[in-house]
Amino acid sequence: MPESKQEKNQFVIGIDFGQKRIGLAIGQTLTRTANPLTTINNDGTLWHHINQHISEWNASDIVLGLPLDMSGEEQEITRQVKNFGKKITQKTKLPIHFVDERLTSYAAERQFKESREANLSKAKDKAKIDAMAAQMILQSWFDQQHTQKPPQS
Repeated sequence: MPESKQEKNQFVIGIDFGQKRIGLAIGQTLTRTANPLTTINNDGTLWHHINQHISEWNASDIVLGLPLDMSGEEQEITRQVKNFGKKITQKTKLPIHFVDERLTSYAAERQFKESREANLSKAKDKAKIDAMAAQMILQSWFDQQHTQKPPQS
């Protein structure tokens, strides 16, 4: 029996918010895979760059890492990220999904260090850590979506 609804491939942008730099990742809903995209400065050009990537990828959603402390409590940066999420919604009209990002920056830094030690990355590529953290945030969201969907009969 043919499926009544085929899954459409859509692109989703993952964001790792930082006060100085913002990491971006791109992922697709069909394969549920995320890849680091770029790191942009959190300055006057921020919205231009975000809109440019949304337009280029025709993104349908945005996943934003939510920084909580290790006990799961909010901190000052958590409130800043929530405000940033509100601005994204106002400026892009795209749905925002928040994902607990505890340890993603640490894991991205560790992964970067390992690749640098293996001579796969240069020290000057350190800005890529933010994009790698965004990739981990987005991949976490894809993994959560996959486990939360009810099985089809």
